[in-house]
Amino acid sequence: MNQRESLLKLVIQFCQEKGSRTFTLQELYDKFGDFRSIGVGGNTPHATVRRLLQELRDENIVSFRDSKGAYSLRGIDLLENEVETESIELITNTSNPVKKEYLIESFARNQGWVKLAREKLGFLCLYPKCENTFIKPDGTPYIEVHHIIPLYQGGEDGLWNLSVVCAHHHRMAHFAEDQIRLRMEKILLRETQCRI
Repeated sequence: MNQRESLLKLVIQFCQEKGSRTFTLQELYDKFGDFRSIGVGGNTPHATVRRLLQELRDENIVSFRDSKGAYSLRGIDLLENEVETESIELITNTSNPVKKEYLIESFARNQGWVKLAREKLGFLCLYPKCENTFIKPDGTPYIEVHHIIPLYQGGEDGLWNLSVVCAHHHRMAHFAEDQIRLRMEKILLRETQCRI
């Protein structure tokens, strides 16, 4: 049995005893000390264990849980004395994505206005000094048409209320903090008015 297999065996044993598939490096160090029991020696045994854990991560046997050194054991249905929860299901099945369906209610936009916006406003992001527009494989520029004042807030489906923006600025216009969104709204209204 090599060092990696030996470490995995210790991790499984430790998780079984603990009753949880989540563990930290510090917990392993506290439990197994210098790791001589798995043939790790030398001046830097903890560095060797970190490398071995990285190899186990590369093989999707363990995964990082957070930036504090916590790992989760994967690939084992249930540990002894472990109760199945949604978080276990999420950890053990991450390699097999589940298809989900959503029912979304949205406002329908007039595609004629979208086409006219692209013709009149161009194919470059109207946000000043933006260089995020890129060329798609078919050779056309990628640009998104954005309702400056959203339809759900009473904005009109008309050219004066449309702008062309890159995907980044489109997301900012919808999801940034209020002060930034209001500033973007003013800028985009001004830029659109200058072009129509």
